[in-house]
Amino acid sequence: MVSTPLVIPHLRGCAWFEEEVPGLAPGTDGCLEVGSGPPDVAFVEPMVRRRLSRMARGFFHCAQRLAPPADARVVFASRHGEAERTLGLLRDLAAGREVSPAAFSMSVHNAVPGLWSILKGDHAPVTALAAGAGTFGWGLAEACGQLAEAPADPVLFVYAEDRLPEPWAEGAGQPGPHAVALLLGGGAGPRLTFHRLEAPAPDEAVPEAHRFLQAWRAGAGAWGGWQGRFQ
Repeated sequence: MVSTPLVIPHLRGCAWFEEEVPGLAPGTDGCLEVGSGPPDVAFVEPMVRRRLSRMARGFFHCAQRLAPPADARVVFASRHGEAERTLGLLRDLAAGREVSPAAFSMSVHNAVPGLWSILKGDHAPVTALAAGAGTFGWGLAEACGQLAEAPADPVLFVYAEDRLPEPWAEGAGQPGPHAVALLLGGGAGPRLTFHRLEAPAPDEAVPEAHRFLQAWRAGAGAWGGWQGRFQ
């Protein structure tokens, strides 16, 4: 039995990888842009820029390239979030040191989209989520659901990850830092129709976000427990 399909009528995307990924060469293909190397955050004022982690820089790079409307709702998805900052807080607690309020505020899961909202002066709703190995797919489903509720208002979906710090990185098999931003309902781009597979079998060796981009370039494919077609 196939689940009810989810539909995104217009889709534009930008992806960033710290290092080039096989099968996802940098370049612009229609409404999808893929880039590698240092993320471009020159548009962020220096005081704020210094506070941005590598993951946050990937978020800002991709989101800015899509030029979303000022009132676009934001859905942010990350499996691990600001893991480096979180580990620092845990080490402070273990050593009996007082936790810095500033460090804590930057470690919470909605910190990065919150900074983006402040930068843009945007008061639209922000959703931040994590769903294990299926974080990308469920984040996209959440963004699609929000678009379905208010089709006239675009939704900015951003997925971002960094390498896990030691000791969490041991045996994790995590990919390099990367971010993917998608503007749903932005008035241009292909129509994406996707559905949940009956027996999903996520392959953590190839991240969901990578498989999604490969499917986009191929016109169809699967990512994690989802199957979709771009037309």
